[in-house]
Amino acid sequence: MHVYLVRHGQSYVNLPDWNDYDWDKPLTELGELQAAAVANWLKDNIKAGLLYSSTLVRTHQTAEYISKATGLEILFDHRIREIGTNAPDGSPLESSEETRYIEGVWGTQLPYDPVTGNGENWMQFRSRIGTFIESLIRMFDNHSPSTEEERIAQSIIVVCHGGVIEAFFEYVFEKGPWSVVSVMTHNTGITYFEYRPTTNRPEWRLHYHNRIEHLSADLLTR
Repeated sequence: MHVYLVRHGQSYVNLPDWNDYDWDKPLTELGELQAAAVANWLKDNIKAGLLYSSTLVRTHQTAEYISKATGLEILFDHRIREIGTNAPDGSPLESSEETRYIEGVWGTQLPYDPVTGNGENWMQFRSRIGTFIESLIRMFDNHSPSTEEERIAQSIIVVCHGGVIEAFFEYVFEKGPWSVVSVMTHNTGITYFEYRPTTNRPEWRLHYHNRIEHLSADLLTR
């Protein structure tokens, strides 16, 4: 199984004047250009059979560009929304004053403290990302591709968020609750993991992280 994690294009939540509670904001004009650039790169370089997207606006818009470029239908999934945008039980929240991000709480440093009002903590967030990853594994487990068509069918593009990519790393590397390293990804940066159960070898392989060759210097943002 091949998983290509694509962070969304620049959104208004990435700008310095974001007020930290209206967290379901669309792409900026620059973000739209980034989304178009990554969509064209994926079309030319990656053959995938599935396209997943978080249900937040910024990922939805980014995935729309990829869908149009690749012809893949978008499969929306609440489990790959950004941290703090879901309730502790995993259900999605609507952004409001009551669900704003809590000042001074950084999920990976305070993994058992909620990061938003009425929202989840880092460990609850990691759990829902884990359920998404394991659902992909179950979809293809014990089905090693023998043809190019089967390999394409087991290649998945996931349009998500910086926090989701960080949680993906923590799942794959089986780390504990507290973090001393942040996994940073540019807007529309691409991360490629392969899941290949093999005797006497690790099941997961990291091929690259934060690939951004599709972005010119004037399109680079975090």
